[in-house]
Amino acid sequence: MKRHQKLKKQQQLRAEFQIPPAQPADLATMDKLLTDIRQMWAHQQGATPVIPSKPVEVVPASFIKGLLAIATSAWRAKAKMIDSTTGEPRPEMARVYKDIERIYRHLEEIGFTIKNHTGDPYDDGQPMKVITSQPRQDANRKYVLETLLPTIYWNDRIIQHGEIEIAIPANLGHQPST
Repeated sequence: MKRHQKLKKQQQLRAEFQIPPAQPADLATMDKLLTDIRQMWAHQQGATPVIPSKPVEVVPASFIKGLLAIATSAWRAKAKMIDSTTGEPRPEMARVYKDIERIYRHLEEIGFTIKNHTGDPYDDGQPMKVITSQPRQDANRKYVLETLLPTIYWNDRIIQHGEIEIAIPANLGHQPST
């Protein structure tokens, strides 16, 4: 009699708490489930959970786009404050220049690097967009004549390719006829 009552109780519970049939799962879903189970088991056993070896950075694209705009604007403002002959900030811009330097420092603290290429040697294949090139008599190699847009790195990865104007030797590719 007890067995009959026990079976009846089980049937009532099954009817009340129905378990849906298992859905077929792909390998990725099964692997995730097994990983979760292993981590729960390790946690219950007092072991430390497995932490991924490389952290994944998830940052909204709009946030990065905004920071790129701030970095580019700071770079442009800094360029306008510098006296081209001395390389020093103009006297009337000295106080504001310090604020721009602070913006640069804060951007560096969160992993941003702003690279001005003006004067750097240029080799084909560098990750910059050449907007124009100018033949120059004084050039004995290709170099960046002017940076139109800086290259911006975030945690050593390029997130904005620079746009540049390059100087090329005037006789590049031309052999004098003899």
